[in-house]
Amino acid sequence: MDHAQKVKSFLEERFLVNFGEDITEDTDLFKAGIIESKGYMGIITFLQDDLHIEMSDEDLFMNVFASLSNIVDFVEKKQG
Repeated sequence: MDHAQKVKSFLEERFLVNFGEDITEDTDLFKAGIIESKGYMGIITFLQDDLHIEMSDEDLFMNVFASLSNIVDFVEKKQG
């Protein structure tokens, strides 16, 4: 399973969301009411622990992990 699929599966399982017509990869999950601050911390923990992404303070403050596509783009950049 590639990183994009792992992130998608995590979001679907953790937040009980199905990506499709109503919720797309570009949907802002905060504005859609799917994620709140505690859930956001869960995403960061998942990226660090499960995908072994090292994050600096700058990464945390400069990146907004609000949509599936944002998260996948960040992971791909970090993985090189």
